[in-house]
Amino acid sequence: MRDPETDRLLTDVRRAVAAARAGGATTRACIFDATTAAVDADATAWPSDEARHAANNACRVVEPPTVKANPAPRSKPPALTRLLWHLANRVAERKQQQP
Repeated sequence: MRDPETDRLLTDVRRAVAAARAGGATTRACIFDATTAAVDADATAWPSDEARHAANNACRVVEPPTVKANPAPRSKPPALTRLLWHLANRVAERKQQQP
């Protein structure tokens, strides 16, 4: 028999993964996001170290560390995409620095 907190975490992870997969997200992204959200109980904007560790371990089941990246070169993203990405990162950095 599972402890109620473990059961709640597993239920949260299942729901989040199912919703994300229905939206077209990758399996690894689903597992990582759902695991960090369940471990942190949606209390933070950035995953804690404990949540990252748990999520990375969960992702290894789907994508073992021996998997190699695609060696084909990627094309450079359009300039507008790069600009928006840069701006989003700046906003996130400022938000994280605020007390």
